[in-house]
Amino acid sequence: MSDDEAELVFEGVLDEPLEKIWRALTIPEYRDRWLQKPDNVDVALDTANDNNVLTYRWAERRSGDENSTEVSRVTIELTPNADGTTGFRLTHAPPVLLAAANGNAAAPTMLRAA
Repeated sequence: MSDDEAELVFEGVLDEPLEKIWRALTIPEYRDRWLQKPDNVDVALDTANDNNVLTYRWAERRSGDENSTEVSRVTIELTPNADGTTGFRLTHAPPVLLAAANGNAAAPTMLRAA
């Protein structure tokens, strides 16, 4: 499965102007209500560009293990439409699994001389 296949993408049109949607997504009290995030998820704004692209770090704690967290990325793209509505695209990228520092995959390849 490629990275593109693992992403979740939702698109639609919202009946409000871009400025109102932008406020709802960048003010934490509004954002948490609007996104209806679960209790086991911490959301942090990572980047905000030109009033039309936001990227959040979405940290989900696994149930039963407070020390185990999966961090994914949620990007929201907003596009103003001529009729006053806003185009909305949300892309939820899966967690990136990094190789453990003590794993064999991180070690350089060594050759042995005979």
